[in-house]
Amino acid sequence: MLLGFVWTIVKASCDIGKSVPDSNIYWNSYLPIFFDRMNACMRKHMTGEVSNYGLTSAHAVYLIALVLNGPMTQREMSAFLDMDAANTNRVVKTLREKGMVYDDRISPDARNYRIHLTEIGRKLGKDVMDSTTRWMDDVMSVVPREDVLNMRSTLLRILNEMDPDLEDYMKSKYANQFYTYLHSNPEGEKERFFVSRRVRDGDEE
Repeated sequence: MLLGFVWTIVKASCDIGKSVPDSNIYWNSYLPIFFDRMNACMRKHMTGEVSNYGLTSAHAVYLIALVLNGPMTQREMSAFLDMDAANTNRVVKTLREKGMVYDDRISPDARNYRIHLTEIGRKLGKDVMDSTTRWMDDVMSVVPREDVLNMRSTLLRILNEMDPDLEDYMKSKYANQFYTYLHSNPEGEKERFFVSRRVRDGDEE
């Protein structure tokens, strides 16, 4: 499906290029649309992995964040995922009800506490990460390695023009691919251009 979408876009670019040879309008919108569509496909895949638990990708990204970072406060999770506090509160409430997370508060009215993964929550988070990695590997397996390397080189050239701090980001500790999927604004770093982390309409709870 993703490759079919890419082919449709490429064909459209040829048609548009013939009619508007000197215009940059198409390419100015192409990449955001392309990566937004990839992100939507990835979110759909993640939802499929957790749907048996009554969850969606909106919940899965919080599980993955906790797998990557360990226990966090809700404020830390909101900052890490670039989500608003109200959304984080709703998601954590659902995950707690599903037995995926628990908190370490000392008393019921304690305000200073962190969210931890339960055993099943950690397993599910890791399963989603592994499944998504395998799925992306399968998607890319039909593209010749030379084409992948050329595409990577081209995209990095474009991104380098957009982000003057790209080299610093590439050398940062956020090497795990899921930091890139979830987290384009690491703590202490300037804002980055990678995958949008905003929850899509209808996928908040």
